[in-house]
Amino acid sequence: MGVLRKISTENTPHENMPNKEKQLEYLMLRFGKKIYQLAYYYLRDRQQAEDIYQEVFLRVYENLDKFRKESSYFTWIYRITVNLCKDYFKSAAFRKIVTVGISKDFGKSWRESNRLFEEVEGGEVFSLVMDLPEKYRVPICLYYIDDLSVSEIADILKISQSNVKVRLHRGREKLKTLLSGSIVNE
Repeated sequence: MGVLRKISTENTPHENMPNKEKQLEYLMLRFGKKIYQLAYYYLRDRQQAEDIYQEVFLRVYENLDKFRKESSYFTWIYRITVNLCKDYFKSAAFRKIVTVGISKDFGKSWRESNRLFEEVEGGEVFSLVMDLPEKYRVPICLYYIDDLSVSEIADILKISQSNVKVRLHRGREKLKTLLSGSIVNE
């Protein structure tokens, strides 16, 4: 899997763009793929990630004129995504999906149902990363896949830089354990 080029957070829509629609279009083109990926890192479900993606840009559109420029557009949009993902986990819809998923025995694991997406994203290693707990999975994806700095991750997740470093370290340790178990099982 190639390292993704770092997104410049300096590129922002110009205030002299003709209207909010053009500003939104620019932001969607600039950050859309990353927003979808972030939602997927959290939710591990393509359909829900698409729903969150749409909701994020709806909120961006609704609040574009209220953006205070205390952070970059990049950080602001990532933060909206993180908050919506966390809200989803607290929602009745999520609890219903989990309950229905447990009560129906389809004989398919999450990994099997999303195998195509995982293969596209890098196969077994990506699959193991996606099996990590959220608190380790998201920082690892943001750091290694999205090529964000520790500082940017701290801003997005609203945690300290030292906490990001700890989560990266612990996530790497858990990943090493998973990888060694995977090699042994082959």
